[in-house]
Amino acid sequence: MLLTLAWRNIWRNKKRSLITLSSIAVAVFLSVLMRSMQLGMYDKMIDNVIGAYVGYVQIHAKGFWEERSLDNGFVSSSADQRPLSEVEGVLNIFPRLEAFGLISKGELSNVVSINGIDLDKEEPILNLTDKLLSGSLFEAKNEVIVGTKVASYFNVQVNDTLIFIGQGYQGMMAAEKLAVSGIVDFKNPNLNKAMVLTSLPSAQQIFSAPDLVTSLVVNTDKPNALAALQKRLSVQLSDKEYEILTWPEMFPELEQTILADSIGGIIMVMILYMILIFGIFGTVLMMTQERKYELGVLVAIGMKKGKLMLMVVLETLILSLLGVLVGVLLVYPILLWKHYDPFQLPGDTVQMMEEYGFSPEIPFYIHLDLPLIHAGILFCIALIVALYPIYIIRTLAPIKAMHNR
Repeated sequence: MLLTLAWRNIWRNKKRSLITLSSIAVAVFLSVLMRSMQLGMYDKMIDNVIGAYVGYVQIHAKGFWEERSLDNGFVSSSADQRPLSEVEGVLNIFPRLEAFGLISKGELSNVVSINGIDLDKEEPILNLTDKLLSGSLFEAKNEVIVGTKVASYFNVQVNDTLIFIGQGYQGMMAAEKLAVSGIVDFKNPNLNKAMVLTSLPSAQQIFSAPDLVTSLVVNTDKPNALAALQKRLSVQLSDKEYEILTWPEMFPELEQTILADSIGGIIMVMILYMILIFGIFGTVLMMTQERKYELGVLVAIGMKKGKLMLMVVLETLILSLLGVLVGVLLVYPILLWKHYDPFQLPGDTVQMMEEYGFSPEIPFYIHLDLPLIHAGILFCIALIVALYPIYIIRTLAPIKAMHNR
């Protein structure tokens, strides 16, 4: 009965209710659209920097990440990695050997990062085959695949040879001829201009570092629970010998950039909802004032004030949730569209984004937690606004209310 009465009371003044419902729908539409674009951009940034190659968690010998020195490598076998792979939240463990050196061809030379990887383990994650522009993945000894900008800088084609010179393990000389087996677009400008990949055994031979790795990359299915995963991994390892770093610890500047931008977006949403609060409150205020006589009569004939309070709360909630539903139904097709057909940044922004190592496209965030969060916010706003008619009914004097009609 109360639900039916609440529904009928909302539409007693259709024009006012429609205006309020429209304002709620527009607020939800704009806030969800803006936050979806922001969160999609953050996911793309993290995917460009972290998901493309770095990984969410890395295990190093103590001090490696600060110095990035091959001398801070460690010996790690499949038997050593097996207990780590059984830790809750760990999908895969990838051993890598990373070092820097000078690559040259003819009169051109440039510093690159030589990375030895276990291709059989990493290919399902990195999808290098899909990113391959020409040639094939490395198979033979001292074969490498290079990023597009490395290939462009040296003007190399498949089967060309590059000369590598660097420093190996414990000061050993590292020099080798590297055959280019393929050219890859890593989908990350920073990787494309400085990345050279080869097999782990080849890298260990080039740098005179048999059985040595510089990092174990941990692939996880719970990227939002990295702190818990870090603690579980630390139980298996010695804190004195190893460091376990999550991506925010390895790239704090990226986390700070995302946090600063996210705060700005949250402030804009808060301003939008503050305006919405006054709009909903204005509607509830007018509905309550116009119905004081009616409320007084209901109380006078014996209706309990508790039921009246529940009825006006239901009115506010129904009006708010209808607005949320309309807003979500209007915005969600746009989110789906721009998720699968990402928004392309215009003009000079493309070059600026690529210089910072980010892809110039923004796929919108489409997970259901976003509209649910905003529905929850509107629910809380409705409850706060409903405090006014609750107060009026609680202090209502039936005779006075009917007298002041």
